[in-house]
Amino acid sequence: MLETPQLSIIATLHGLFLIAIVAIINDVPNANPRLNHVFIAITIGLVVSLMMISNSYLYLIYSVMMTSIFAFHTPALFCIGYIIFIHSAYLLIQFLIWQSGWDIVNAATFIAFHSFALMLTQKMLSEKKAKEALALSNTQLETAHILLANAAAHDERLRLARELHDDVGHSLTSLIINLDIARRTQDEQQINRCYEQAKVALDTTRNVVSQKRSTDYLDLASTLRNLAENTPRITVVTKIPAQFTCKNLNIAHCILRCCQEALTNTLKYAKATHFTIELTTHPEQLNLHLYDNGQKQIQFTLGNGLIGMHERVEALGGTCNINSTTTGFSIIIRVPYE
Repeated sequence: MLETPQLSIIATLHGLFLIAIVAIINDVPNANPRLNHVFIAITIGLVVSLMMISNSYLYLIYSVMMTSIFAFHTPALFCIGYIIFIHSAYLLIQFLIWQSGWDIVNAATFIAFHSFALMLTQKMLSEKKAKEALALSNTQLETAHILLANAAAHDERLRLARELHDDVGHSLTSLIINLDIARRTQDEQQINRCYEQAKVALDTTRNVVSQKRSTDYLDLASTLRNLAENTPRITVVTKIPAQFTCKNLNIAHCILRCCQEALTNTLKYAKATHFTIELTTHPEQLNLHLYDNGQKQIQFTLGNGLIGMHERVEALGGTCNINSTTTGFSIIIRVPYE
């Protein structure tokens, strides 16, 4: 029914609208999240333009869909403002351009549809955040369990080493002394065999004690890798030296807690897709670099989590530097290390 030039314009606007919506849904401008806001502005302008060129309720249906999509990328307050704006524009266009009067009934009906779509999307988002928080809590609980298991094994090995040294070693030493005295007065050949056996047992005990002490360490590297693999939504990369070990439980606990806190902050505030845990060792110093690819925060305040991170590091005699760069959030931690 429309003239060919007008039909071409409407078809072009529909095509541009489809492209913009697909770009927003697929999060095409991932490297620059501000482009999402540009696409949102374009879709709003296209819907208003279509309302002005063609008189159809289809564009309010478009708008309901847009409200659900916008809720994933903008605050709820923006979505509410959009609902008010688009229906005000619809009423004015109907009254001024199409001269259909004030179409209050249809506007009120579609306001209800828009509100329902917004509330449903907000409910989905809150459930998604709750699932992510639960998954992160489970991951942190698992890593804490691994660290506690390592600590328990560490304590048990030390206890066993002490008991072998103090009890068994002492008994064997006494046996050797007694046999040394006895062999001077009794059957020298038989007693010499007992004497040599006792010496071998004592040497074995000493070797076990020394081996347990020298090979005892906490497997912090595998604990951090487990944390990375089970973190939801974002990709976590670990850069840890192949032969890295940590023999100090306090340092291992501090490193793990700092990584957990930084990951939690990234999930909550940074809008990042990648997070990196990088450990490097230098003579008498361990460096931990945590960084993401989220948005730059010009101004930020240290919450309880970041303050606690500072306190943990300072208690070990280390330093903690936190800053926001053009490529994301960065935390550099240095602690004494043997």
